[in-house]
Amino acid sequence: MSRLSRKVKRLQRKNSQSHIFLLFLFLLFICGAAFVARLYAIAPVKIMDASMTPKFKEQSIHWMCKLPQCLSKIKEQDIVWLSLKSGETMVRRVLAMPGDSIEITDKGRVRTPHRNYKWKGEDAFIQSQTIYVPKAGDTLYFDKLNEVEQDYILAYLHTHGEKIAIKSTLWQGDREINIDRVGATKIANRQVSLKEVDYLPWQDRYLIELQIRQAEPGNAPIKIKRELFRLKPAKLELTPPPTSSADSIAGDSVKTDSVKVAHADSSATAKADTTKKDSTKKDSAVAAPAKPAPAKEEPEKYLDEPLNMIVIEEDCYYMTCIKGSSCPDSRELGYFTHKDFIGRYLEWPDRFKNRIIVPAKKFLDKSIEYVLSLLTPEEDSEENTSDNEEVENKSDSTK
Repeated sequence: MSRLSRKVKRLQRKNSQSHIFLLFLFLLFICGAAFVARLYAIAPVKIMDASMTPKFKEQSIHWMCKLPQCLSKIKEQDIVWLSLKSGETMVRRVLAMPGDSIEITDKGRVRTPHRNYKWKGEDAFIQSQTIYVPKAGDTLYFDKLNEVEQDYILAYLHTHGEKIAIKSTLWQGDREINIDRVGATKIANRQVSLKEVDYLPWQDRYLIELQIRQAEPGNAPIKIKRELFRLKPAKLELTPPPTSSADSIAGDSVKTDSVKVAHADSSATAKADTTKKDSTKKDSAVAAPAKPAPAKEEPEKYLDEPLNMIVIEEDCYYMTCIKGSSCPDSRELGYFTHKDFIGRYLEWPDRFKNRIIVPAKKFLDKSIEYVLSLLTPEEDSEENTSDNEEVENKSDSTK
């Protein structure tokens, strides 16, 4: 009897309003925690292209950790979810860490302090180059950088809001020649404009140098050199210098004398003004002075300031895709910093999926196929018996 009473009490407790309310609060807490984790901690990311094959397949979904603890421990070969200045996002792998020097040859050979391998499909480097990945606190000199590093530093300054200008000059050995000769070259069957030569990527400048060297006599190499300038608002340079104390005292004395003279003149002319008061009222009503037109806002002017020494404020990373060709990454976009990181790839969800979910799905599919295979022979036998009966009936009719 005691056992029955305990069961009754347990059922009453489960069906009580307080128990249902606590269960509702527990489910609400679970849903809220999942929502907060989805919003701030982890996020599913869909790989839209084949840039990360064979690691990630196209259209596959993977989980990224967005917590600061995940982003503060980035290592070489980590896979990171990045954001571009245009608002687009992409997933790339860390090839080089801050302070590393990497070499990428025109044959697709990659050498880093951590590994040495052949990059299949790499076609961005038409000339072998060595690249230094700067770290926070480094001081770089623009005229000491190679063509690739100059492009990357320009992209770094642009993303950090620096207003810069570039001036290009053409050199044959140690002799400067006319930059207009660049206009006689072509890139992809298109005439090169002098206005765009300052911001052309290093591959195009290299092809221009080859074309000019073939047309110019002599064995001296052709080189397009660039100078960097920081643009400063011209208004800052037009502010007048502060006046000295002696000038201010003299100015004050002149002002006091002028005030006294003006006071004497005002008493003398007061009577004359009263006689002309009526006439001025009529004249002012007839010919009122027109309001001056508002001045047009002129575009802000800038002054060029030479910029050669550049101090790096953040650690930089060299991010690449796994597949070598037709893939935007650091080869085209330059260095990435922590400000560009959104999340880091989590391996355990994929492991759970591959070890539990995928085998369970395969087992379920096989079991369904087995059940269907057991049902299909009976249907086939019934069809065969019906066919045999039809054949027998036809034979009897012929007889």
